[in-house]
Amino acid sequence: MLRAHAVNEMGAGEPPLVLLHGFGTDQTIWRRMAPELSARRRVVLYDHMGSGASDFAHYDPERYRGLEGYADDLVEILDALDLRDVSVAGHSVSGMISLLASLRTDRIGRLIMIGASPRYLNDGDYEGGFDPKDVEDFLGLMELDFQGWARALAPKVMDQPDNPALTQELIFSFSRENAELTRRFAEATFMSDHRAHLGECKVPTVVLQAKADVVVPLAAARFLADHVPRARLEIMDVRGHYPQLSAPGIVIDAIERFLAETPS
Repeated sequence: MLRAHAVNEMGAGEPPLVLLHGFGTDQTIWRRMAPELSARRRVVLYDHMGSGASDFAHYDPERYRGLEGYADDLVEILDALDLRDVSVAGHSVSGMISLLASLRTDRIGRLIMIGASPRYLNDGDYEGGFDPKDVEDFLGLMELDFQGWARALAPKVMDQPDNPALTQELIFSFSRENAELTRRFAEATFMSDHRAHLGECKVPTVVLQAKADVVVPLAAARFLADHVPRARLEIMDVRGHYPQLSAPGIVIDAIERFLAETPS
């Protein structure tokens, strides 16, 4: 399990912190944050199955048809490492992955959701940010021209026109992923709807949201924070869906404040 997910650990100290990457990236997305966070505690990183350096031989299309399989992976990794009172920082879709995992184990003590959404599709009065046709076109482009998809998407989601190096870094991250498995992960992500599970979450939670994010509108972030019983919303003065790249210091400060608020 640990080798299959390319698990890495750094630092020491309790309670531990697990950093979970989102769709289209891998654990290296945390490279600007992990060293500083690990100065105070044990930090664990890994790649979701089908991403990064994970062992694709373990990929099961049925297991990973929805987000539940990824949540089961997190639980199994926590069990294998025997981690307790864990803080989980999940970026994007990993916000819901970590929430689902918290319903399956008592090893998780708090959740940090960064640019997370319980549902990405608009639904009646609910503003998820995307219409079904948007996602259909998105998935179609991934299948037709994966490299073109990466070059088209990265500038929009990074939203840092004054820092083209960050956009290039994200293009590289997208482009090096396995095209087919990334498309399947995208489908599992954008077709998911876990609004019904929000009220079941029992652990303290912070929802960290950029002030402008083309993937997750503020309305979706507010819905998430309003429906998780022990959650609060913090809007960060950053733009884009990848603040761990564009403003790592702001994200680190927000995480440290939350962890100080919710001691073991």
